[in-house]
Amino acid sequence: MNIAILSVTNQGKHVSDKIYDELIQNPLFINVTQYHKNVIQTINNIFDKYDCIIGIMASGILIRSIAPHVTSKLSDPAVLLIDDNANFVVSLLSGHFGGANDLTVKIADILDSTPVITTSTDVNNKIGIDSIAKRYFCLLENPKNIKFINRALVDNMKVDLYLPDKYSFIITDDLKESYNIHINNEYDYIVSVIDNHEVILKPRKLVMGIGARRDIAASKVENAINQACNILEIPPERIDFFATADVKANEKGILENINELNKELIIIPMEEIKSYQNDECSKSDFVMKQFGVKGVCEPTALIANDDNSRLIFKKTAYNGVTIAVSLNN
Repeated sequence: MNIAILSVTNQGKHVSDKIYDELIQNPLFINVTQYHKNVIQTINNIFDKYDCIIGIMASGILIRSIAPHVTSKLSDPAVLLIDDNANFVVSLLSGHFGGANDLTVKIADILDSTPVITTSTDVNNKIGIDSIAKRYFCLLENPKNIKFINRALVDNMKVDLYLPDKYSFIITDDLKESYNIHINNEYDYIVSVIDNHEVILKPRKLVMGIGARRDIAASKVENAINQACNILEIPPERIDFFATADVKANEKGILENINELNKELIIIPMEEIKSYQNDECSKSDFVMKQFGVKGVCEPTALIANDDNSRLIFKKTAYNGVTIAVSLNN
């Protein structure tokens, strides 16, 4: 996720610095950029370039600045509002599909602030259908019907949710409280319906790239996979494919885990990695010295995915194992 933090006052800049220092250490945030003052011009330049905009300022300034750019809950970035004293963190725009509600809780925790979330499903302890799509990285079809699904949930009606057996891992106790869940392998996607109003969730392609030291133990690879998935808040079963470089193709520690998960391991030739150019990929001096490439997990995750994929989990090391995850757009 790419984050822009905007501040106006000196006090707001201190809050911005605190958020920045925390987020750059989190593998979920690929790029974090700070801006100070010139709010209207900055919003004009960046509104469609970031996944989330955090404004530390008065509500009127931020609302008037974003208003000309707001178009759709499916494409607008998440927008968070924070006062100069960091008393409150407000989910202002794109609470569900943009992820503003979840980010509000995370940022409030960093600042020891009070999170403010106003969406009806959340305040009534229901899981909106667009929240499910966000949580499990799905595209939404028939978005005009989201309001019928979520309104029914708020009115304490049980909504039918049909999913293939391979996605049964999304079934949780809180999901059961909101939905009548049916296993249906007729389709390769998830369907929610109420009174003939249907919303389709199509999972996007997730690829986890893995790099590892020679003769790495399977337990260390398993730990790395699980820790990364815990941060992403998904089970390992949600990963569609795993990827690594051809020099790691026979690492038993990697192979045992992929076989256990019953997933496919995509092998990327080192020559392809050497010629691959992507600004999202970081550089490891050690890997460059050993293999002549900048890295393994990030480029393999991206190459093994679609051409328009991007990182959603930057390279993170876990005791001899490096993990990165890409998502197709």
